Amino acid sequence: MKKYFAASMLMIVILVLCLLGYGAYLNKKSANEITQLMENRKIPLSGSKAEIRKIYPMIEMETLNFYSDEMTDVTALISGRVIREYVTKNKHVNQGEVLFELENEDIPLKIRQADSDILQSEIELSRARTSYNRYSMLKDMDAISMEKFDESKSIYETAEARLQNYLTQKEQLMLQESHQQVTAPISGEVLMIYRQLGAYVTAGTEMALIGNFDEMKFTTPLNDDVAQKMRVGEKVELIFGRNEDFQKAYGSEYASGNKGKEQKFTAQVLEITPDLSESAEIRKILWMVDNRAGLLEPRLYNNVKFKPTLAHNCLTVPLDAMADATNTKLYKVLEDGTIQIQKVETGVNDGEYIEILSGLHEGDVVIISDTSGLTSGMKAEVTIEGE
Repeated sequence: MKKYFAASMLMIVILVLCLLGYGAYLNKKSANEITQLMENRKIPLSGSKAEIRKIYPMIEMETLNFYSDEMTDVTALISGRVIREYVTKNKHVNQGEVLFELENEDIPLKIRQADSDILQSEIELSRARTSYNRYSMLKDMDAISMEKFDESKSIYETAEARLQNYLTQKEQLMLQESHQQVTAPISGEVLMIYRQLGAYVTAGTEMALIGNFDEMKFTTPLNDDVAQKMRVGEKVELIFGRNEDFQKAYGSEYASGNKGKEQKFTAQVLEITPDLSESAEIRKILWMVDNRAGLLEPRLYNNVKFKPTLAHNCLTVPLDAMADATNTKLYKVLEDGTIQIQKVETGVNDGEYIEILSGLHEGDVVIISDTSGLTSGMKAEVTIEGE
């Protein structure tokens, strides 16, 4: 019995050891298979090729300060009371057109006094001239002393100078009298009227504001790589933020035919400073805007985008490929299917595609899927966009 029991226990021990060994074998085999599967696993991702495309690069400015060169105050050149007003707000006026008429009661009195002084001076000058001519003849005959001749000459010259002085005074008074009519210094729209009928104004008082907003201007600082793509005379379309309501600061009238928020504005490059031939990191661009729709006024506008009318041919990838906020990194797919982080230098973009200046070649495949959790060395099964 003992022999049978011992043999049974030995067989049980051998069976247990065999089971343990087989279990260890299966575990090792499974681990190797899992490792191999993990090594050969390919993540399904979407990709796109770097290609030469035509893009219309968008530039967005947080604020733009619009101004007009043709905007000035109408100023009274003399003191007086406003007795006539020929304009109303929003009226279009031409340069030289009379806008107000002032009355200065002192000017007519001074002109009459000047006329009296001129008449008296002319009589005195006539007498002095007659005396001077007579003494000149006597001098030629040596019938008068030089002292007498010099005295008559001095009286004559003094009378002549006095008359000329009164004539000059009257001329100035006549000019002041003409300034009683206040005229428009430029052609444009009357934006504001500061002084009303019956008001008394002094010389230098601002009476109205006139502006012509058919053409507006603004300046933008741009990096050299963007400015180099621009030329004087080039045009772009301005796209204003959706919240822009085009409220008029001066309450001036809108032109007929404008489309409100749907209105398209065209800006043209007037000047690039410094010139593109000179070395500079930042350049100032002067723009002119066609504002015949009458919607824009001199003030700040927020979130304005520039959309060029001419296409820019360049090597591009979708903006979705960029893996960082600074647009300097993306994931590139190698020939063996692995992915790696790639540093690139980028340029302009149109909101969908971005220009690649260096770091990629045409035909390179980049990942446009969500890149969260990706690391260099992972294998990917990439579906190319459009294929």
